[in-house]
Amino acid sequence: MNTFLEDILAQPAALRLTLASMLEENEAALEQAAEMIGGASRLVLTSMGSAHYSLAPVAYALSRLHPNVHLVETGEQMSLPFVPGTLYVIMSRSGKSKEIAGFAAVLRQRGERLLAITMTPDSTLAKNANLVVYDPAPYDGFICTKAYTSMGLIGMLIVSRLENRLDQPLVDGLGKAFDWMEAHQDAMLKQMQSIAWLGKSLTFLSRRAGMSLAQSGALWLEEAARRRAAYSSIDFFLHGPVEQVDEGYHGVWIDLAPDVLSRAQYREVAGKGGALICVGPEAAGPTGFKIPAFDLPEVYRILPAALPVQMIAYQSAAALGLRAGDMRYLNWVVR
Repeated sequence: MNTFLEDILAQPAALRLTLASMLEENEAALEQAAEMIGGASRLVLTSMGSAHYSLAPVAYALSRLHPNVHLVETGEQMSLPFVPGTLYVIMSRSGKSKEIAGFAAVLRQRGERLLAITMTPDSTLAKNANLVVYDPAPYDGFICTKAYTSMGLIGMLIVSRLENRLDQPLVDGLGKAFDWMEAHQDAMLKQMQSIAWLGKSLTFLSRRAGMSLAQSGALWLEEAARRRAAYSSIDFFLHGPVEQVDEGYHGVWIDLAPDVLSRAQYREVAGKGGALICVGPEAAGPTGFKIPAFDLPEVYRILPAALPVQMIAYQSAAALGLRAGDMRYLNWVVR
């Protein structure tokens, strides 16, 4: 089996492992991370690549609790001034890519506070952090796949702990979501394989917490299928880029919490022609991937919804005769 596909299908088990770890052996670190965030006057969340997008729903959730939250790519953050009272939160699978390792070392030298979320506890990032929250999910063989969802889960759990909402109903809802992912992934892949036009350049559209998936979907498509991709919020798209929609347009519509406005927006875009893959609780039809809400907060719905979005990248590569994971310029994507 293709390595990328193996990683996609292995996510339910990896997410169960990560959740159990955060509730058991890593519970103290989770609690300390919530206390650090709650006590900081300013938060900077930073990473590179897919791990940066794993931080996006965390930033979305934190911005509703904290008055001073910034999500910045590490490459950009390295050139910005240091502000007193800032807690830096870095999320990285390897903890050793040049921007992450370099910035973590600078933070240590300056005496700045650093919270690290990583799959590599002996990495440069971890060694320079004040606190490490360890993600025990197995490494991916290709781009961040299990890492995207498992590290994102940890960040969301920290926020839920901060809100005092890491309770049994949330844990039960996550368990149901992971079971559903495992039970439906084969049928989902078969449905994806029936979409004849995959292999085209795509625009990923979403809103609110779902923007993390739109951003990651574009990245996965570009890395796996070497196709140009774009992402946009739905509202921004309707303020100009909608002009590109015609019979030759192909896109992915991700709506994790449909409401009256987003339903009207979908009808507006769909009515102009083109083809859309829809992902969310109300998606329907042959190119619709219905993802139950499981009574989970919107940010957590990213986890089961990641499955079809990743499959889009995999199947697009397959449609082009490419083996997803055979990279031309990189031996391994370390983010």
